[in-house]
Amino acid sequence: MTSSNSVEKKTIPFGGIFLILLGLFILFDQIFDLKMNGGIFLCALGLIFILWGATQRKAGLLVPGGILTGLSIGVILVEDAGTIPASYAEGAFVLALAAGFGLVTLIAQLFTVEKYWWAVIVAGILFIIGTGLIIMGLPNAIFLKSVIEGIFTSMQYLWPQALVCLGICIIFKNR
Repeated sequence: MTSSNSVEKKTIPFGGIFLILLGLFILFDQIFDLKMNGGIFLCALGLIFILWGATQRKAGLLVPGGILTGLSIGVILVEDAGTIPASYAEGAFVLALAAGFGLVTLIAQLFTVEKYWWAVIVAGILFIIGTGLIIMGLPNAIFLKSVIEGIFTSMQYLWPQALVCLGICIIFKNR
């Protein structure tokens, strides 16, 4: 029983809706041979998670939504549409994934009270790597290629040290 002072919050059963849509999507693709590609499938999954997380105000659901959406953009650009030259494909894919992580922070900021700033850090790192990979694919950028190779080689040894320092900071901050 509910009292007259309390208001019942109606929730949408997105878990069930998600499974129904996924099943129908796969079934229609099998029956009608729609030739659905992976990028569209990942995008549909990502948008379902985003819609689910936004309407339920749950940031945890927005994380797979943003990541899947970024992955779908990468797959569409690199494999499905074939619009990206092969020498830039890896960089473009990593940049699309960076956009997906950036999307996590943006939609969490818009629809929840949680602030997922960690996703901006991941997006920034992926952006740097993706940009470096694109520069490495440039045909006439010999100097830039050597600079990027030097940075990537240095980072190979610096990022584990940064993780150790971050771990030490977290331990001492909690004491």
